Amino acid sequence: MSDAPLQVTARCIDHPGCVFTGEDMRIEILITNTSNYMVGYPLAYMERRGPTIMLRDPASGRSQPQRISLADRALRSTLTPIAPGQSVKLDDVIRASQLRQFGVAVDVTAEIGVSATITAGVNGEPQPFTGKATLRIAAQAASHPPVNPALTSPSRK
Repeated sequence: MSDAPLQVTARCIDHPGCVFTGEDMRIEILITNTSNYMVGYPLAYMERRGPTIMLRDPASGRSQPQRISLADRALRSTLTPIAPGQSVKLDDVIRASQLRQFGVAVDVTAEIGVSATITAGVNGEPQPFTGKATLRIAAQAASHPPVNPALTSPSRK
């Protein structure tokens, strides 16, 4: 188990199970303080810049980074306090066009990073934090054709 004061998790907002339906994938990244002390995190900077996202296709070994935005570097020193047990969230989008680059049967891993310099502990000393989460994004499996209910309901005489 890591002794990092923050834990990072991610989920797909609109598509439970991260099923790729051909649309952009909105994701939510939750950064939770798992320590017993206050932690300062540069949330405003990360909201403007965005997380690092690397899409990897385990079958082919191919990878594609998602672009990050430019953000005012001065925002890195504006820290949002996160109390013990509390969380902050970042929302981002993985574009459908990026996912389609992996073919029709998309099955990729999104490696999401929210690393930054944080303050932690009683003295609030700056320290590096490396936070990562992964999501598996896959196209919906081919389903059987819909069944016509009129053909399967009991007949009435």
